[in-house]
Amino acid sequence: MANRIYLRSFELTDAPTILKWGQDQYYQDAAGFQSYQDLKQARVAVNQYINRQYSYGICLRQGKQLIGLAELYERGTNEADLLKTKEVGFLLDKEYTGHGYMTEALTMLFDLAFNQLRQEEIWAGTFTNNTKSQKLLKRLGFHYQYEIDLHKINPLFTYKEKYFLLKKAEWLKTELN
Repeated sequence: MANRIYLRSFELTDAPTILKWGQDQYYQDAAGFQSYQDLKQARVAVNQYINRQYSYGICLRQGKQLIGLAELYERGTNEADLLKTKEVGFLLDKEYTGHGYMTEALTMLFDLAFNQLRQEEIWAGTFTNNTKSQKLLKRLGFHYQYEIDLHKINPLFTYKEKYFLLKKAEWLKTELN
């Protein structure tokens, strides 16, 4: 299973794929992916991914096509949290689900986070109805922490999220098995 994919920085040539995902309600419903109407908007989005330090396209080794994205971003507000904690976001093209690609990609990303960036924990949030992502997170060693109704924080939000936590020690146990 290993080495079927690789992670790379985003490139402007990824805009058509980002547009495809942005025009499909599936990705908006499953992961809150932004809606994009045209290639110009998708290019702006790709530039945002390019400028994020730990944002990666997931590509197949054979064919080299972009099939998903995975990124680590800041979580927390104080400097101590920022030094030890990241949050993960991820999306996989629906044509490639069920083959272990996201497990492989997140394994690479978590290896980077825990071993090179020296993070102590990684958080993940999913929409409450995204059971596929929740099962994946649990398989990778994450533990459910809490649910939040984001509408109570901001009336513009109409959804709830479940949050999961992976501690470095749990990752090391999972990685060894």
